[in-house]
Amino acid sequence: MRPEQLTITAFGPYAETEHIDFTQLEGRSMFVISGRTGAGKTTIFDAMTFALYGRASGALRNASDFRSQYADPERKTEIDFTFTIRDERYRIVRQPQQPHSKNKTPIPHEAVLYEWKDAWKPMATKVNDVEQTIESLLQLSYEQFSQILLLPQNQFRQLLDSDSTKKQQILQSIFKTEAYRAFQEDWIERYGKYRKRVEWAVETTRLKLLELEDEAVEDVSTRNLPEIVTWLDTREESLLAARDTLQEQRRTGEERLEALRREVNQAAALAELMEERDMRATALQAFQQAVEAREQRQALIQRLEQVASVSPLYQRTETVRHDIERLTRERDVSQQRDEGYTRQLEELKAEAEIMTNMRQEADQATSRVKAIDEMLPYVDEWHRATRRRDDLKRQLEPLGLFSEEARLKQLQATEVELLARLEHAPAPDQLVEAERLYSQLQHQVRLEAKVEEVTERLGACERNGKEVQRQFTAQTERVDQFVEAEHALMADTLREQLEAGEPCPVCGSLTHGHVERTETSIDQAGHRSAVETLKRMEAELHEARADYRSLKRQLDELTRERDLARLELKLDGPAVTAMHSQDDRVRQLRQQADERQRIERLVRSTTTELKQLETAKRAQADERQKLFEQLQHVQEQLQSMRQPDGTTLEMLQAERSQLATRLAHIEQKVSAYERRLEELNRLKWGEAERLRLLGEQLEFEHVRLSDATAQLETALEKVDLTEDIFMEYRARVEQLPELRERQASELEEGVRLEHAVKALNEKIGDRPRPDLEQLQERLHEEGRSFEVLSERLVTADGQLKRHRHIVAEWNGLREKTDEDQRNLETVKLIADTGRGLNPQKLTFETYVQTAFFDQILHAANVHLDQMTSGQFQLERKIETAKGNAKSGLELLVFDAYTGQSRRVQNLSGGEGFKASLSLALGLAEVVQQLSGGVSLETMLIDEGFGTLDAESLDQAIELLMSLQSSGRLVGVISHVQELKDRVDARIEVKKSRSGSTIQLIVE
Repeated sequence: MRPEQLTITAFGPYAETEHIDFTQLEGRSMFVISGRTGAGKTTIFDAMTFALYGRASGALRNASDFRSQYADPERKTEIDFTFTIRDERYRIVRQPQQPHSKNKTPIPHEAVLYEWKDAWKPMATKVNDVEQTIESLLQLSYEQFSQILLLPQNQFRQLLDSDSTKKQQILQSIFKTEAYRAFQEDWIERYGKYRKRVEWAVETTRLKLLELEDEAVEDVSTRNLPEIVTWLDTREESLLAARDTLQEQRRTGEERLEALRREVNQAAALAELMEERDMRATALQAFQQAVEAREQRQALIQRLEQVASVSPLYQRTETVRHDIERLTRERDVSQQRDEGYTRQLEELKAEAEIMTNMRQEADQATSRVKAIDEMLPYVDEWHRATRRRDDLKRQLEPLGLFSEEARLKQLQATEVELLARLEHAPAPDQLVEAERLYSQLQHQVRLEAKVEEVTERLGACERNGKEVQRQFTAQTERVDQFVEAEHALMADTLREQLEAGEPCPVCGSLTHGHVERTETSIDQAGHRSAVETLKRMEAELHEARADYRSLKRQLDELTRERDLARLELKLDGPAVTAMHSQDDRVRQLRQQADERQRIERLVRSTTTELKQLETAKRAQADERQKLFEQLQHVQEQLQSMRQPDGTTLEMLQAERSQLATRLAHIEQKVSAYERRLEELNRLKWGEAERLRLLGEQLEFEHVRLSDATAQLETALEKVDLTEDIFMEYRARVEQLPELRERQASELEEGVRLEHAVKALNEKIGDRPRPDLEQLQERLHEEGRSFEVLSERLVTADGQLKRHRHIVAEWNGLREKTDEDQRNLETVKLIADTGRGLNPQKLTFETYVQTAFFDQILHAANVHLDQMTSGQFQLERKIETAKGNAKSGLELLVFDAYTGQSRRVQNLSGGEGFKASLSLALGLAEVVQQLSGGVSLETMLIDEGFGTLDAESLDQAIELLMSLQSSGRLVGVISHVQELKDRVDARIEVKKSRSGSTIQLIVE
């Protein structure tokens, strides 16, 4: 961004419209803004920043303070700023929110952005749109603009002291590192999605096991894979055994049921009640007779519980035995493969002599190829030189005459004519002096108008004071009348209370004369109103006198300032007439200056085109001479070379091609033989290593078998079991739930039968008991047992089928999940590295930014070394930050005097200013070198030079003066006289009681 025009109206201390034309710097790249404290120097930077971003340049100034207190109510506060970005012109017109001159509704904040396309055309007309477009054009936010292009007062160290996060935002905006951040975020997002997919696949695999609906599956699903597989195999065997047992029990029960049905059908005539009693009595008797069987069953249940507690240890021992058998088989297979590799190696050794002969043939062919390669350059060089000679002759033919010779002579004549016209044009300093005088006359006219305005206000104030004085005197008399009437009434009241011979409480007299009553009444409300009115008038009188004194002092100051300015201007007539006359003079000089600038532009364009044509003509002559010299060189070369004999380039190339083909064939055969030999050696070594590992695993499994066997024996001893007894009862452990259920069922049935027989005996009494009841009861019991067995058989068969189906699906899911988990580890490594989970705590984007930042520091240290005489060097902090803080862009400063590095925050004010200035200059240079999209053609510095000593100030001035060669515009606000003396372009801000004014001076 480079400013062209700045117009300030009713802004800050500027009551009127002030204009700065930066194009008048005429090639100068540095200017100083000077003036008294509070005159409005910083306001110039505020105006530029407010035009661009709607905010002030410093954090202590608010947009609500922009309205000038000196401005007329009818004059609107407005900033009109024209600037260029990469040779494109733009213009912003912005008005802050401000009070309306005629009503209470304030004027809203407005902004319009224009671009120059043969005329000013609007780009954005809304405040938000303007701010977004400006940030897009400058590619800097307000904070970044303040840290890079603008060093505000008391804030010039923001870029230097900012943390890694702020620097990352700046470097991201300048060097467009969003693509690297998008890359790392893409991998993070990819990892998140892939991780969720893998987690869901793992959970789906586990949930597939839970479909088995087994009490132990919840615990088993969390174990390792071998244990899960073992459990699934065991469960399948258990389900299969249970189904076979139920099938046999159902067949036996079906036979018993058919026999009982035939017997019951024969006794169908017996009475139902007698049949039921006989049946239940028979059942009760059977229950009572089965006491010994139940005791034996209970002992069996206890024995089976002991066996069940030891079964896991036995199963572990069996698993180890199976592993030993599997490893033994694998060792035998590996031994066979190792013997096969040995036989193949012996076969390859028989071909060694053939390979030796082929290598000798390859060496002979290689020698012939080298001989051909030595001959080829000479033959090829002769042909290329001949072709080169012919090409040079063709290129020399069109270079004899310059095609733009007529245009060259015409431009030379035009340049002479324009330079002659430029000598007679008026000098530019006449316009500057005329504009300065016109500005002084404008100020004088405003002063005289202000004097007349204050004089009129003073007269009106004096008249108003006299009227208030008259009203105050009349009101005082009215209050006095109320007081007199009140005193009279008090006297009448006292008189009525006097008694003869008693002293008067006022005068003490013992004699009281006769006095007539006044017959006066008092209006108390009117009295209070009159007193309040008197107080209000007294306040108005004091206020009017104060206004009069204030206006009188203001008039005296304005009159004195007007007379001094008039004396300085040496006016002998009205200032308005002199201002109009000077206005005509300024217009005339501006037209002449515009004409001079037009001629200068024509001279520059003519000179540029003339230089281009002269350069082209010289280049053509140089090219012709160069080609001619090359032609002579080629002809001399051909004369010195001998012509090749009958052997042609094509013959040599054909022979070489045949030899190369044979060599490639030999190399292929030999390479294949060597690769096969190497592969067999590798396989044999690998198989030997596998045999060794299998032997070690067998030894380890034998140790595990010994441990498992010992634990099993110990467990058998604890429950008083021998191995024979354990093996005898192990197969019946699965009957344990059924035996427990049967034992409980029989006990429950016994109680029920006792109650049933007792009830039936009470009903039947002494009547005889038929035998059919026992038969019917047995029939009913057998039928119910048969149905239960059928249902259990169907359930057991369904459980077995469902088990096999779920296990098959689980195996398929597990294989796919294992592959996904391996891929997830690779994606996680890339994502974690990109997002900063590495020893340096650097994200991929920050890593790229550090490369740019190191270039910036290198450029900045060149300037810092110059300003500090080699004492300080900026360096990037390499150590990682603590915790989760971002790092990589923190700054340290190396002090050559102490040989140590320290934090930049510990620099003094002057040292910090030097470092900040160097860093800003380094950033601009790197951006320009890398052709970045950010326009850094301007730097604005608000103070900071006052913190420097004499030597440092001289170094800083020399550095800023050297920037003029780069074309960068540097604006400095400073009270330092040495800086103002060495810069020939300055903006002077003059402060007066009616507001400040601006004058651009170019010496």
